[in-house]
Formats: sequence, structure tokens, C-alpha cells
Amino acid sequence: MPSLSCNLLDYLNDHKRFIMSKQKEKNNEPDRWLDDPLNVRKLIRGFYWLCAIVILIDVIFSLGWHRHAAFTEDISVHSLETLPAFYGVYGFLACVGLVYVSKLMREFAGKKILMRDEDYWDK
Repeated sequence: MPSLSCNLLDYLNDHKRFIMSKQKEKNNEPDRWLDDPLNVRKLIRGFYWLCAIVILIDVIFSLGWHRHAAFTEDISVHSLETLPAFYGVYGFLACVGLVYVSKLMREFAGKKILMRDEDYWDK
């Protein structure tokens, strides 16, 4: 018995193809290579493989060779830098932090700091 999620995905893919065919009839544009959902799926799968290879290389190099993170291991922060995927996790957390800080800067305590009304310059 097929799963519900499989049927839902099939329905969504069919609906997407229907919408795309209607748009193509309106625009009379030739097919592009990303119009085919199979090509998009291949591209995303390729990105996943690339991420896995980069993580594997990072783990191999961090376990096998010293990265010169620090000349002395006296400070505990420098020992964190030798962990596998430290810089990737650090960069991801820094980006998430930037997004949250920017959201706070938009509107802080109900007062708009960086955001303005749409008609701000018309006033």
C-alpha cells in the first residue's frame, strides 16, 4: 500500500506540471532545463552529495592532521577549533544569529527602528 506522503507528492508534482504547462501556453517559451522536476531533483541531490563529501574530507583532515588552530593548546577555545566541522557549525550559528539580530533591529519593543511605513517618503 503506498504511503500518504507518496500520494501527496505525486499529486503536487502533477499539479505543478499542470500549472507549468498552462504558464507555458501563455508565454510560448521553450522548455528550460530546470523546468523539468527531475533535473531539479538531480541538482538538489548533487548538492547533498557535495555537502557529504566536504564533511567527510573535513573529518578526515581534522582527525589525521593538525590544522594549526593554535600554537599552544593551553586555552580551551583553541581546542574547539580542532573539532571536526567546527568552522561550518560556527558559520551557521553566526548566520542564524545575524538573522535574529536583524529581526530585533527591525522592531524592538513595539517601536520600529529600521523598518518604515510604505508611505514614509511620501509624508
